[in-house]
Amino acid sequence: MTTPKHLWEYEHPYYCEHGNFYSRGLATGYESWAEFTQPVEYDRSGPRLTQTGTLLHSGDPDLNCLFRWDWRAMHLEYPEDYPDGAEQHYLDLFFMMQGKPYNQSVRIKVTPEDEPAIREWLAGRAQTMRAMWQPFL
Repeated sequence: MTTPKHLWEYEHPYYCEHGNFYSRGLATGYESWAEFTQPVEYDRSGPRLTQTGTLLHSGDPDLNCLFRWDWRAMHLEYPEDYPDGAEQHYLDLFFMMQGKPYNQSVRIKVTPEDEPAIREWLAGRAQTMRAMWQPFL
């Protein structure tokens, strides 16, 4: 049995630009996979309702439809920028909010140790895309 490639070893055709051409504020960054997967909680104690966590991770995959992912190993793409041998990994996620409709992007700092959890989560999101395109697969 062959070992699957690491997620950062896949190259997708073309690219997807971060953000949304028609609206600002639809590109979000997270400092870790753990931060991105934090459950949504609401704090009503102050004068304004505040939210922590994101529904992009745990929300309905039909409403928050992930249409593309790219794992970027920057130290492999641009080794001249990492002369000390440090590693820098990002997971770029691109969503279509089908109920709105608008697109949104996310960039998450990740590590190779996050790969099993990320792979499992992406496999679940792939089921949504597979269901939409089932007649052609």
